[in-house]
Amino acid sequence: MNKKGNQRAVQTENKIKWTFLNLLKEMDISRISVSEICARAQIHRTTFYVHYKDVADLMEHLVGEMYEQILFFFTDGEEGLKSGGFCRLFELVREHREFFATYLETVGDLTLTYDNLPEPLQDKIEKIVPAMGYTSREELMYHQTFFCEGLSAVIRRWVKRGCVESPEEMEHIIEREYRGAFKQRKMEEEYEAI
Repeated sequence: MNKKGNQRAVQTENKIKWTFLNLLKEMDISRISVSEICARAQIHRTTFYVHYKDVADLMEHLVGEMYEQILFFFTDGEEGLKSGGFCRLFELVREHREFFATYLETVGDLTLTYDNLPEPLQDKIEKIVPAMGYTSREELMYHQTFFCEGLSAVIRRWVKRGCVESPEEMEHIIEREYRGAFKQRKMEEEYEAI
C-alpha cells in the first residue's frame, strides 16, 4: 500500500512539485494543467490526485512549505530570532523566482494574518513577541503587515528586474531600512538596563 509519508510517496510528491516549478519557468500558471504536470513527471493522473486535488491545491501546499522555510530562516527554537535570514530569503526567491513572481502576482503579497499564520509560527508566537520587542500579538501583527507589504513590493521589483542584485545586496537594502528601528530598540534596551 502506498501511504503518504513513505519514501516512494515522498519521492513522487517531490517529483510533482519540481515538475510544477519547472513548468512555471515556461508558462503562466493558468496554462498549467494536471495533464501537463503528469506528462512531464511521467506519472498517472490518479497518482497526482493521491497527493493534490488540483493545480491550485498544489500551489497552496507549496506556499505553506515556503512560509515554513522562510520561518526557519528567521527563527530558532528557544533563541527567538536568528541573523542572516534576509540573505537566505533572497537566495530562495532567486532560486525559485518564477514561483515567487506567480505567487506575488496572484496573491499580491507575503502578508500573513494571525488567522492564517503557519502552525510553526503560531506555536512560537509567544516567544517571538517579546524577542522582537513588541508588547502584544496584535502589535506584532500590525508591524508584520506593514513590513510584509513593503518586503513583497521589494521582492516583486527585484524579480521583475531579473534578480540583478545579489542576495547580500538585497539583505543590506532591507536592513538599511530598519537600521533606525534597530538602533532605537537597542537604545531602549540599554535604558531599561540602567
